[in-house]
Amino acid sequence: MREREREREREREREFDATDFHTVIPCAIISAIEAQFQHVYTHEKFRKVQSQFRGKVNCITRSMHSTLDFTTYKVVKQVSHSKFNKVFVTYDAVSRKVKCQYLLFESRSILCRHSLSVLSFERVDKVAPKYILERWRNNIKRRHTHIKNSQDEPLLKPRSKRIDDLVFRSHNICEFASEFKELTVILHRAFDNVMAEMQEY
Repeated sequence: MREREREREREREREFDATDFHTVIPCAIISAIEAQFQHVYTHEKFRKVQSQFRGKVNCITRSMHSTLDFTTYKVVKQVSHSKFNKVFVTYDAVSRKVKCQYLLFESRSILCRHSLSVLSFERVDKVAPKYILERWRNNIKRRHTHIKNSQDEPLLKPRSKRIDDLVFRSHNICEFASEFKELTVILHRAFDNVMAEMQEY
């Protein structure tokens, strides 16, 4: 029963990956940062990020004070006709890092509307690499679709068995090569040669 559920989940992820590869969700607003997320994130994650871009429309950003390269902003968000929430956001102009007291990035790995409002105010057109998480990129092949457990053995497909064998052998080689820098260099060179040969195949 659990195996069927896992297989359905794997199939769903493969379908999402295929859909992400062939379609593009349009940007909600004119923003270079939104376009950056649109280009690199899966559709599922981009929709979550996009909701923050839409919410940024209701934010008013004001600079409070600056010290060296840091600026603190007050972001006022209208939540109803007469109700406003205030949030404080710090921006580092050198590293392009932004920190909001709302802590959405720290808890859900998404920049919140307040942070996006400050980045827009600062005319930042590209977010720092720390805000583009590898696990949400649309060009990453999901590795856990090949993970097996002891109950899976009779159900494994030939390709999954080959992957399992390659991972096992690669791990042993990598562990051995990591002992010395010289061995690591040799292994890197061998990987490059093998990859070039496989691409010609």
